[in-house]
Amino acid sequence: MPLMGNLRQFALPTVLRSIESEQRTGRLRLMYGGQEGAIYFTSGQWALLSRPGGGAPLAEQFLRARLITPEDFERATGATVAQIPSMTDSQVAQMLIRGGALRQDQLRSWAMDEAVTMLANAFTWPEGDFLFEDGAIIPAGRVATLLNVSALIDQAQLLLRETVARTPPPLSPEMVVDFAEVDPNGEPIRITREHWRLLTYVDGRTSLLGISQRMGEQELPILRLASQLVANGIVVVVGRAS
Repeated sequence: MPLMGNLRQFALPTVLRSIESEQRTGRLRLMYGGQEGAIYFTSGQWALLSRPGGGAPLAEQFLRARLITPEDFERATGATVAQIPSMTDSQVAQMLIRGGALRQDQLRSWAMDEAVTMLANAFTWPEGDFLFEDGAIIPAGRVATLLNVSALIDQAQLLLRETVARTPPPLSPEMVVDFAEVDPNGEPIRITREHWRLLTYVDGRTSLLGISQRMGEQELPILRLASQLVANGIVVVVGRAS
């Protein structure tokens, strides 16, 4: 049956467990905040995560994660780091494993960490559209690693609980926020239309209560949005209104 809808009505873990229990093969498209990513499944198992925009080549991701060094890459592949864009992910993975620079268990562990981190973030989305496309095949040249969906969900929920436990206390209505210093060369910042609307009222002087009143919104949704912006390093708490 068709599997599509909004995460307001169907929680993402429920959607994933449905794909797993029905042993479906295809692609789950996830749309949120103007971005779109996809997860490929093979007979109900997680096979590949495709990030918005396609993501960086696998070799570059390995280098950033320090799974390999530039010297490891060049020794195993006979190519320079500058040649990475001309190689497919599957070619790179095969050469790294054959050359002894990467083990299968390292590749699997890295894929699991990527999946768990992505899911822990996605489980916090207040909304978002999803669509499962039965029969969609994994793009040529990509590296699939079959993973147990239930295990990924459990690990992602554990990571989320641990993250929440380390999160500072929630914001209160009298708190005042202002824009944080953002590294222009850092990772792209993704925010929703609701976040953008809230940011237009941030001036470093008005409390969150005052902002909610100016926006004509209830306090709780504004506090939730502001908390997300603080967690993402976009705004910081600068004081309390008298």
